[in-house]
Amino acid sequence: MRAYQSFVIMTALMFFSSFLSLYTVRAHTIARHIIEYPRGYYAWTSSPRGSLFPCPRGPGPFLALSGVSEVDVFIYRYLIKSWVLVGLSILIWIGTGLFMLKSIRRK
Repeated sequence: MRAYQSFVIMTALMFFSSFLSLYTVRAHTIARHIIEYPRGYYAWTSSPRGSLFPCPRGPGPFLALSGVSEVDVFIYRYLIKSWVLVGLSILIWIGTGLFMLKSIRRK
């Protein structure tokens, strides 16, 4: 692989790893405002409702419960609550580091 190709791939991996890490931290911080009720109902602790996708933002300042969208429920239940998002972030950083080491050793 040529040097400029390695540099482009390394830059893309660094950008993606950084973005995923920042998203993970922000999503876990925002997810504290989600309440899980019995029978699978999820609500934001205040209104207007927040969002976890595409860019995490917290709920508004008014004290009223507001429903959580199906996409946000999926992200909360399967990616945040189960810590899969943290695991993916760690794996991406490991892969980025290994690629960087492999690229440096070739030179």
